[in-house]
Amino acid sequence: MIRFWDSRDSRCTQVVPVGAKVTSLSLSPDQLQLLSCSRDNALKVIDLRMHTVQQVFRADGFKCGSDGTKAVFSPDKSYALAGSSNGTLFLWDITTGKLEKSLAGVHRSSVNAVAWSPSGVHIGSVGRCRKVVLWR
Repeated sequence: MIRFWDSRDSRCTQVVPVGAKVTSLSLSPDQLQLLSCSRDNALKVIDLRMHTVQQVFRADGFKCGSDGTKAVFSPDKSYALAGSSNGTLFLWDITTGKLEKSLAGVHRSSVNAVAWSPSGVHIGSVGRCRKVVLWR
């Protein structure tokens, strides 16, 4: 579950069920959506105004490899990106909900962290074996 809190009085104001343990949260650049990655091997886009799940991304081969697996929005909010336990990066199109591409063959173990460059041109990934890769 994702809980939303009012910081003024430390009160939970909303609960959004996501089905499994959450491993990461990422705010969209416009701060209107939240991207969650969870142990049910899914990414979920949550509308922060309505507190509802708008989209769910899954793909054959995508498996959340650890409790620290991270998913992020692209700087232009067009894509969602996450690494998998098999060393592959998965890139979903936010508009269509479809898997746009998978990037494989470099990491030989679980991808724990991913990040976009501010320009959106590069992607960085870090595997469990501590290998860092910069993708174009």
